[in-house]
Amino acid sequence: MFFLLSKIMVILIRPLCWSIGLLLWAYVTKLPERRKKLVLVSLLILFLSSNKVLVNEITRAWELEPNKEAKIPEIAVILGGYAEFDAHRNRVQMSDAADRLYSVVNLYQQKKIKRIILSGGSSSVTGRTKPEADYVLPILKSYGIPDSVVIKESKSRNTHENAINTARILKDNHIEGPVLLVTSAFHMRRSMGTFTKAGVAVQPYPVHFISDYGRGYFLPDFFIPSSEALFRCDAIVKEWVGYMAYAITGKL
Repeated sequence: MFFLLSKIMVILIRPLCWSIGLLLWAYVTKLPERRKKLVLVSLLILFLSSNKVLVNEITRAWELEPNKEAKIPEIAVILGGYAEFDAHRNRVQMSDAADRLYSVVNLYQQKKIKRIILSGGSSSVTGRTKPEADYVLPILKSYGIPDSVVIKESKSRNTHENAINTARILKDNHIEGPVLLVTSAFHMRRSMGTFTKAGVAVQPYPVHFISDYGRGYFLPDFFIPSSEALFRCDAIVKEWVGYMAYAITGKL
């Protein structure tokens, strides 16, 4: 039930959906004063959620920066959500979060890690989609990483299940932490809290930063809407709601 509700919430919480919904309400309402207020609120939501400066500053404050002085554990856990199988083209399609995978490949090739836990099942509501870890495993092999190095975990559908299943794997294989937790920077706070709650000691390794650390704003950035900012706002709002939902349900 929690999994299904989370999928519905992802759609409903998007700022653009709220903006469109308010405009539709304004269209059907018969009260002129209410119509004016609804249009103004809708435009305000759209402006704030697509403002490059505001969204970037919020994102910078939320994302965790890497701790360059921290010692890297020998085992890395990659959280899924960066690849899907395109059945029409018969190929694996990587998303902009693919840095999760390639960062771990780079760490292994530099001999900084020795084992990899590939955590990622199917996030499909119907459950008919092939687990992500199943088609990502051959990609690791193509980069010279043998199967003996990788522990595949293909049951997880969300971050909570990532943590619970990883904890079970570590226990079954008599592996003591900490482990290197690899996920997107904006997703790291919830991931760390969830893994810690599950009893897994982690060393955060944030990748896939969606904020621009070097500001370099131009005057139009303060006023002209940005589709890129709207995309970032969607990701951050989704993460905030996910964090609050996990906190309320005791998952972190």
